[in-house]
Amino acid sequence: TLDPLATGVLPICINEATKIVQFLINDDKEYEADLKLGVETDTQDLFGRVIRESCQIPGDHNKIIDTFISFEGNIKQKPPVFSALKYQGTPLYKLARRGIYVDTPEREIHIFKINVTKIDLPYVSFNVSCSKGTYIRTLCADIGNRLGCGAHLVRLRRIRSGSFYIKDSHSLDELEVLLKNGAVKDKVIPLDKALNNLPQIKVNDDLARRVRHGKQIIVDDVKDICLFHIKTGERLRITSLKDDLIAVGESLITSPLTDKKDGWDMICKLIRVFNT
Repeated sequence: TLDPLATGVLPICINEATKIVQFLINDDKEYEADLKLGVETDTQDLFGRVIRESCQIPGDHNKIIDTFISFEGNIKQKPPVFSALKYQGTPLYKLARRGIYVDTPEREIHIFKINVTKIDLPYVSFNVSCSKGTYIRTLCADIGNRLGCGAHLVRLRRIRSGSFYIKDSHSLDELEVLLKNGAVKDKVIPLDKALNNLPQIKVNDDLARRVRHGKQIIVDDVKDICLFHIKTGERLRITSLKDDLIAVGESLITSPLTDKKDGWDMICKLIRVFNT
């Protein structure tokens, strides 16, 4: 990781679960973080070189809180030069370490919620839930710029990644103890539960077998199944009646079925089939 101070949730996929990585990387994230006002660094965190200091730190707590809240919603963010994004095949951080700084284009991200939890100037603690691709280091720097005094990140802890929460996480030391006691398997999250944020279609054993062999699901296959809250274009999980994950697909319908569909019309396009 390029954030050596970062701690918290990191989903790890093993064996058959490596197939679901592509469905996890787009998940929303939630963080706890601390920033320090009045100091800017070239890496936007406490490990960087100080490039500017200011004594003009606002003392009005309401102004600070309002500034944080002003970042909620769709915003533009310029990725930091010390990041894993690539320019002409080379990671930006490698170029930056050689003194080559690439002007990266802004990207649109979404801040769902940002909440200041403590102000002890020059430090401010906050929680933020955001879309994938959000750089909390850059968010801190942008908040500092808007306050007119600069800022950098001093602590970062991911408390949620998609449907994975910090309360369900285990440290490497804890896993080592569990492994010695033969109990580590009890902590492995089943595939279906790992994707329980996706809408579900349950199919009988015969259809499950055919889907595993690549058969697409058509309207007649699910005419006796209630389909709720499915939208065209979104990902959905196909499971057995026992909740074993069979496949992930992309919905070709919106439920309930308001348009007349032919019995041979496909319900979804299979993206990945699992050997569970």
